[in-house]
Amino acid sequence: MGSQNALRAAVFGGVLAIAAAGAANAVPIDINGGSSWGGWTSEGMSNQLGVYGSGSSTAVYEVYTTAFSFNNNSVSGGPTGGGPTGGATGFGTGAFTTGAFANGDRMLGIGVRVVSGGSITGFTPTVRFDLDSDSYKAATSVGGADGRTSFTSWSEAKDFTTQFEGANSWRGGTLTEQVGNGTSNGGSNNQQQLVGGIGSGVSYDWAFRAFAQASSSSYQMFFDLDTMQSLYGVNNPFGLNANFTGIGTIGINDTVRISLNGLDSNNVVFDASTRAPSNVPEPGSLALSALGLLGLGAVRRRKTA
Repeated sequence: MGSQNALRAAVFGGVLAIAAAGAANAVPIDINGGSSWGGWTSEGMSNQLGVYGSGSSTAVYEVYTTAFSFNNNSVSGGPTGGGPTGGATGFGTGAFTTGAFANGDRMLGIGVRVVSGGSITGFTPTVRFDLDSDSYKAATSVGGADGRTSFTSWSEAKDFTTQFEGANSWRGGTLTEQVGNGTSNGGSNNQQQLVGGIGSGVSYDWAFRAFAQASSSSYQMFFDLDTMQSLYGVNNPFGLNANFTGIGTIGINDTVRISLNGLDSNNVVFDASTRAPSNVPEPGSLALSALGLLGLGAVRRRKTA
């Protein structure tokens, strides 16, 4: 009996050790405006075939993505950016971000590092979300004119786009939903903004943030997917626009296609994973590990009997 208890204790300890090792190996995400890119994945260059979408092919930048579960994440390295007024507000929340940036929320990060031919000073990046990943397409040649990147033309109902005000400390500027369909999808392009828009002087503390390193010409944008859906996926959020019917859902463990104007009218197209990676084994994996340990123990007992 004593040997069986000892075996059980060893199995339980082994399972805990596996889980602890996985947690210890989780990759931290660099949130610093792009001075470094630990925990990010390069999606390619803006002048690369399969990434280039439309516009300039001489303003060259690298595109990065990341997905993670928010866990007391903070901003380091002194970048510009944050909430309704930019500056150093980081992931602080307010009236229009109730519940945002809570531990466990799914986060999508999109980043840009300028290589040549342009500057992010005063720039207004635009991120267009194609929720069923069938509308936007890269051009068949770099510099070609057959890419599909326009929200006006190619968006579908519930798709949405966001902008950040590079000229105003990288605060979130606009959130625009496609109520109908774009003109190339048989619709009348019924875009509805939740705020007045860039340059209107009206900007809110959205559940998305941008942080920029002007000295290194890079920036990072973060989207709280769970809170965006709960706050902005309803009719007329906060009473701001009666024609706004709500953004669509980005599914769990999904991908979403992005059309990004990342620099000087150079638009790119790429698919971003919305599944936060984890090195912690799933419960099924833990069970298999435990059974394996039990099997080894049984074989050991037979050999020593």
